[in-house]
Amino acid sequence: MTAFRSMHLVRMRAALSLAALVLLTGCERPGDEPEASAKGDSLQTCRIIRKEVALPADVGESSGVAFDPRTEGVFWTHGDSGADPVIFAFGPDGQPAGRVVVAGARNRDWEDVAVGPCEGGECVFLGDIGNNTSREREITLYRAPLPALTDTVTRPAQAFRARFPGDGRDTEALFVTTDGSVYLINKGQHDEIELWRWPTPLQPGPVDLVRVRTLAPEPGSPGDAVTGAGSSQDGRWVAVRTYARLLLFRTADLLGNGEAAFSMDLTPLAEPQGEGVAMRADGTVVLTSESGGHGLAAQATLLQCPLP
Repeated sequence: MTAFRSMHLVRMRAALSLAALVLLTGCERPGDEPEASAKGDSLQTCRIIRKEVALPADVGESSGVAFDPRTEGVFWTHGDSGADPVIFAFGPDGQPAGRVVVAGARNRDWEDVAVGPCEGGECVFLGDIGNNTSREREITLYRAPLPALTDTVTRPAQAFRARFPGDGRDTEALFVTTDGSVYLINKGQHDEIELWRWPTPLQPGPVDLVRVRTLAPEPGSPGDAVTGAGSSQDGRWVAVRTYARLLLFRTADLLGNGEAAFSMDLTPLAEPQGEGVAMRADGTVVLTSESGGHGLAAQATLLQCPLP
């Protein structure tokens, strides 16, 4: 059974064996502030560094997130479908650090962002890959040189088009590895959860996406739908998130036939709607969410996860 389909079992086990968890973790005792627990080869804990960091209203739907490799703690995010073609930089406290228009791009349905290598240095990759009806086969990837925090507009973005074989896939997760390879994970609300590779070198296209593997036959519940992914800057790890769970894979395992090294229940964080994830080589993870009703802002959460 994959981690994507085991969330309901984890909840049942947690409810039935609280005493055992106290003995195993040594840190979840009555009266303690709850921390997010991770389950893999052994029970581990991700420490919450910052929780419920409110993001400004102009990022009402933070659908994807990526760390800036040049500035400690700074991350980039963007709005969802129909928003301006803009990326926003924030510090770990949620304070704005930059606002940059992506020149030549259109935000039809941006769902994820990554920072990775490209000719001449580092680039920002934006996945215009959302497809709620699963009817559209073609998707678009925008790539532009990573802007400085003080820039107001990027250099002109390149657009690359690709298509799924057969029917389209509703897709929200994108990550870029250290060799510049681009991968997607479809959401899985109406299909199998699958890992896809975008053929490189990138071409204007449209090109045919290559299916790498099936991660799960289908989500076990709506909370298991995949909404974001991000590769660590040293290339060793990939974080994958659903609405309710964080999964950390060794990159070789994810691209091969392996399972997640451990997973973490995110429901105690009470995110309005969990969407984005990024991680650093030291196990720092940032999660972002869309805004909720009743005046709730989009928010970010910072975790420190021990890497096996």
